[in-house]
Amino acid sequence: MVVNLVARAATPADVERMIAPLDQQFIFGKGRRISLAQRFPAVYSRDNAGNLFLIEENGEVLTCLACKRFSWFCDGVSWNGAMIGAVYTSPQRRGEKLASRLLELTAQTLRERGLDFAVLWTDQPAFYARLGWTAADRGVLGEFEGDAGNAESGSEIMKMPAQEGDTFRIERMRQRWCRCLTPRRSGDYRQLPPPAEAVQLCAWDAAPERAAYALVGNAGDTGILYEMIGHPDGFAVLWPAACRRFRRIVVNDVNGSPSHRWLVQNTGLAWQEKPLAMWLPLSAKTNMALVAHWYIPYFDRI
Repeated sequence: MVVNLVARAATPADVERMIAPLDQQFIFGKGRRISLAQRFPAVYSRDNAGNLFLIEENGEVLTCLACKRFSWFCDGVSWNGAMIGAVYTSPQRRGEKLASRLLELTAQTLRERGLDFAVLWTDQPAFYARLGWTAADRGVLGEFEGDAGNAESGSEIMKMPAQEGDTFRIERMRQRWCRCLTPRRSGDYRQLPPPAEAVQLCAWDAAPERAAYALVGNAGDTGILYEMIGHPDGFAVLWPAACRRFRRIVVNDVNGSPSHRWLVQNTGLAWQEKPLAMWLPLSAKTNMALVAHWYIPYFDRI
């Protein structure tokens, strides 16, 4: 048989055949439910095919990855970025540097498209460092097991599925309280990062200048607090609402944020650094002195 090894951007016809091995690697093979196609509908869609990349041999997908393009605003300046996720190689073909080849193709394509930087999250930093990526992450992970959420959440808290919330109002709060952010459209609140099987919005409906909200993932008896944003007065009300009915709470946050400072002072969470982000500058506009202070919220990642 003549070997025909091709590295390229995907076409709409490729999307479904890429999802099956990715689901097996990152979802079903880990005992999780809900396909990536439902978890990240804007990424694993035919409309986004040009931002998915693969290497195939005689029609078989050997290696693939996903990109999500996004805007990043910080201190009044904007950048065009790309998140990379779900880097996969067929188990039978690992060790052949196929993932390295595909990552290099992806980086070159993103440069040609005028993007300023790429970012991914990994527990194998040495692999990506060899390809020019640099580690920088201010993220922290908090964990609590016990009865933190047994207190009544209070009638002033509104809870609903995140995608059904007032996303315009949430975005207004994010713009007011976040130094850096990637803007979200209403469809972005349908995102469902593993291992969560649902995401709820908890909103504190105080006066606009004092309002606050939290995004909480549900993974069985574990609650995942993705973010708590707004006036700090609301955190004391949102925290028990976020924790309620969960045996274990996991918090994704950034060191020194208003929510992190409040949680350190007012809860029994045990904290650890979570340095998973790696960055690849793609234009002269981006430098690591800036990037070292950035943090992409867990809820936005792929």
